[in-house]
Amino acid sequence: MKKALVTLTIGESFERMFNELCKVNWQQYCEKFNYELIVLTNPLDTTERAKKRSPSWQKLLILSQDWAKQYDRIVWVDADVIINSKFAYDIIENVPENKVGAVSAYSIPTREIFNLAIYRLYDSWDKNGVKYVRNLTPQEYYLNRSIPAQNIDDVIQAGVFVCSPKYHQEIFEYVYYNYEDTRGNEYNYENPVLSYELLKNDKVYWISNRFNFCIAEIMAAFYPDEMLDYKKQPIFIKRVINKLKRLLNIPIENNQQTAILKNIYELSIFMHFAGSANLMPLMKDIIKD
Repeated sequence: MKKALVTLTIGESFERMFNELCKVNWQQYCEKFNYELIVLTNPLDTTERAKKRSPSWQKLLILSQDWAKQYDRIVWVDADVIINSKFAYDIIENVPENKVGAVSAYSIPTREIFNLAIYRLYDSWDKNGVKYVRNLTPQEYYLNRSIPAQNIDDVIQAGVFVCSPKYHQEIFEYVYYNYEDTRGNEYNYENPVLSYELLKNDKVYWISNRFNFCIAEIMAAFYPDEMLDYKKQPIFIKRVINKLKRLLNIPIENNQQTAILKNIYELSIFMHFAGSANLMPLMKDIIKD
């Protein structure tokens, strides 16, 4: 079986982040489970329509590429993921070839704990004027995006998924060409419509949450003081300060957050920094161990 791990890094800052923090641990995982690593650095679609929406949509075109036909299985992974191979197993294990292997967004790390985390996140965002769409349930997630999914009770987290060129090219292309993206990033780009189409057509096989361990939800549930405490210093100020430090090559130190990230990393296989990429530089020393 030929397998590939694929991602997209467009722009110098994304390429640098991936090369500094992700590339080596991705290669380790690929070598361990016999994957070819494919890092795309140019858009797959350069039309005006594509330019007007997030590059995140272009993951839906990977199966349409000529090179994709040589692989039996392709694993898409967002570029803001750090892989821990130490206690890992192969992500495609037990995933039927005709199914898309994905993690339930409302079950990270469990459905009950996710419910607690999302309440905490929303409360914090309300207090700090963060723009977001309130989705306490999967039904609300779709309804707030005008998607008729009353009978669908879950949502995939599309930052990581297993797919097959043979079985999934058609539905990925259908989503890409038949849906538009005219709203802000709080609407999650391609995620809601891809989730809707895959679940509606019974094409999803749920995989372990360790393959899409989203740290925002996990930190909100288990370490709310570190994730949500804006009183000491607003998060946007922290991000600006950390960006300046990176530009000036000044070390970014936060011993408490580093310890927390280390704990999460040791539990994860694919540690996903969705919405929390500002914390990724703290992983440098952790992934060296």
